[in-house]
Amino acid sequence: MTTGRQLGFVLAVVVAAVTHLVAGYFYLASGLMAPLWAVVLLLVWWVVLTAVGVRLVQRRSYLVLLVPVVAAVTWFALMWFGGQVLGWTP
Repeated sequence: MTTGRQLGFVLAVVVAAVTHLVAGYFYLASGLMAPLWAVVLLLVWWVVLTAVGVRLVQRRSYLVLLVPVVAAVTWFALMWFGGQVLGWTP
């Protein structure tokens, strides 16, 4: 029988996984604006964040919810920087 705490953690993991996959979609779609080298670096970063998320799940940490937040902030910051400073345009 699962307790409320276990069910809450499972829900947190599902939410984190789904939102991290959504972030991965945006990372892949970055090729519409960013050059190939930047997309490759973003995808490597996304895989690193995925590994961190898996480790956090293994440790039963609710910090797993921060993984997609870090992914989204990284993506927005890089796209802004690329557009403003590096001249990337869609």
